[in-house]
Amino acid sequence: MKRVTFASAQELKEYCLEQELSLVVEYRDDQNKQRQVILSGERLEEAGMYSDWPKAEAYFRKDGVFHEVIAGWQDGG
Repeated sequence: MKRVTFASAQELKEYCLEQELSLVVEYRDDQNKQRQVILSGERLEEAGMYSDWPKAEAYFRKDGVFHEVIAGWQDGG
């Protein structure tokens, strides 16, 4: 798996739209159950929220390779 850092949620959204990618977000809910959300198209607006969810991880698949999303906009925050 490769890692890709995005400076903002908007940059992540635009990249996914441009490349026609779906963003997969995995997180833990209030009952500590693992959940998965797939964001594509207009739902990519929600991409910036994922980093607030407990133990959230996001990734996409491009050219057969999985890419982990690093939320660079949270550095130092």
